[in-house]
Amino acid sequence: MESESNSSLAAPTNQNNGESGDVTVGIEGGSLAKNVENFGDVSNIIVKEDIANVIPNEAVNDNDAGDDSANDSNDSEEGYDSEEQDPAIEESIQNIIDAAATGDEAAVEINIETANNLIAVQEQESNDDKQCWVCFGCEQDDPSASWVHPCRCRGTTKWVHQACIQRWVDEKQKGNTNVNVECPQCGTAYVIRFPRPTFIVSILDSGDMLIQRMCPIITGGVCVGSICWTMVTFGAVTLMQTVGHDRSLVIMERADPLLLLVVLPLVPVGLIIGQMIRWEETVLKFLRMTVPKTPVVRSLMPSFAYQPERRGISSTIPPMSDPISYSRDFCGALFFPTVATFLGATLYKNVPSQFKRTLLGGLTFAAIKGILKIYHKQHAYVRQCQKQILDYTE
Repeated sequence: MESESNSSLAAPTNQNNGESGDVTVGIEGGSLAKNVENFGDVSNIIVKEDIANVIPNEAVNDNDAGDDSANDSNDSEEGYDSEEQDPAIEESIQNIIDAAATGDEAAVEINIETANNLIAVQEQESNDDKQCWVCFGCEQDDPSASWVHPCRCRGTTKWVHQACIQRWVDEKQKGNTNVNVECPQCGTAYVIRFPRPTFIVSILDSGDMLIQRMCPIITGGVCVGSICWTMVTFGAVTLMQTVGHDRSLVIMERADPLLLLVVLPLVPVGLIIGQMIRWEETVLKFLRMTVPKTPVVRSLMPSFAYQPERRGISSTIPPMSDPISYSRDFCGALFFPTVATFLGATLYKNVPSQFKRTLLGGLTFAAIKGILKIYHKQHAYVRQCQKQILDYTE
């Protein structure tokens, strides 16, 4: 049976699908489609809704059992500004679903026409009131202004001035037209169309984009090359300090240049790794464990025999190790060869080999530095354990 109604939602049609007894209640234009299986048994009805063009999604979701609360929560989380659905439209949609389930075609046709009329009135009222969400201006403020609705938002955030949204997009892109801009409410990506460029302009755009992509790569390469060359230079200077100027020149002249480019940068890397080895903490832990058990040593080093007192259930002992400072390790590795050379030349003048003098100077410096560091850390540990929070005095 075909309906004579002129509404945008056409009347339903019943089609018998052979032996299965399935009845299809259809709506022209794809606005509503429901497949009803086993027409005589209401408990086996399967309803499929697609009201994408005429009936807003909120109305359909409100009538879908179990999905209304989830859709409302999603809209609130995304900040989606949607229109509040008219209760009369909701009632008409529910009537359409109930009538289609029971097979009452006349009731379906009447409710479809009613829903179409209500939706048309609501859309007309919504289109009549335009307000820009950027400047909050309306049509009465500037009748000649151009309006656009670039996203899925409805209600007060649906419409915006063309000039306002262009200015807002320019602020977001900051000169880079390749950046995608999205609606801050619904997250829809704006479709931005530029005028078709000329052949020369398109070539210039391609060149500009190529330069923009290559510049970070070139800059990174220059930085890496500078760091490698600095490491090679530092390794060469360290070699001269260690074995002497003349002997180091002979070694570098006889060596393969490629080998020097690989070995010399490893010198500062090895020095930095050496600075990161915390051998003092191992010695300090050993002293804290053994000194309290040895009476003679305990009398000579009383600070290492200190045992912290626990003053409560939640009292804690300060940590024994210090946090790693990369800047301090870097500076220590940078000045270590110079200090080792100076101490070797000062303390071990009788040693004929400069390499041995530098090696002995480095070991002496590391030992003195380690002893002083252990002594200082132990006393700082004792002071940290004995600290007290005083009462406030007026």
